[in-house]
Amino acid sequence: KQWYQRRVRGVSEMTYYEQPDVQFKYKLIAQLRNTKKESKVWSTYSYYNTLVQDMLSVPSISVDDQDTDRDGLTDQLNITLQFTESDIESCQALLVFQYQLSDLCDLVMETPLYIHSTVGEQRVVVLGDLSLQQRQTLQPHSPHTVYNSSLVQDPTLLQSYEVADILASVSKRSLSTKLEELYSVSSPGEHFTVSYVINIPPQSVRYEPGFWEAVKYAWIQYITLLVIARYVVCAVRTFVFQNMILTTLRQDKAKSA
Repeated sequence: KQWYQRRVRGVSEMTYYEQPDVQFKYKLIAQLRNTKKESKVWSTYSYYNTLVQDMLSVPSISVDDQDTDRDGLTDQLNITLQFTESDIESCQALLVFQYQLSDLCDLVMETPLYIHSTVGEQRVVVLGDLSLQQRQTLQPHSPHTVYNSSLVQDPTLLQSYEVADILASVSKRSLSTKLEELYSVSSPGEHFTVSYVINIPPQSVRYEPGFWEAVKYAWIQYITLLVIARYVVCAVRTFVFQNMILTTLRQDKAKSA
């Protein structure tokens, strides 16, 4: 786990980097469309599957989390869905994760990643980096759990599982996640298979520094400018006198009798 700080906007806002603790909650909604423009769906929500039973297509699912630097935190997640269909032309998936920060800012939230794929061949691999999205700074050492609740508001209502509605609700948040540096690779396959390879790099986290931390960084900036200004003034003064750019006159005061 590696993190550091830097100045962002004066001393009213700072940034540090932290490797988040991200866990797949085994919650997802997958919606497929085949070449006949028919919809197929599946989710890990059993009640939703009951409501859409006539369109249900149950895949096999495998999840592999990798901790490459052995620090106890997941560095990459591999989530694979294999369906029995073989004529899929598009796929959209809503994957749900638990996202946690703990070094300087205390944040716990349930957050989705939405991934839409246009299918060329029946075996698709989607790769990307999970990134924290902030609309406001965090208060250090203060719990932020306002978004640590289920994305499905009422599990008994079909409307609660609409991906568009879930995303609309998430878009109003001040904190969310996004899949960036998105790449998609397809290859021939007998049945439709989609794999999501999600890298979890250190995150840039904006926070509001406390009073003494702000004073410390303000003082460091002041000292730095003072040293530079003093060096420049001394260099200019030396240059002026050595090159006799200005006419000078030395005057000795007569000693009093």
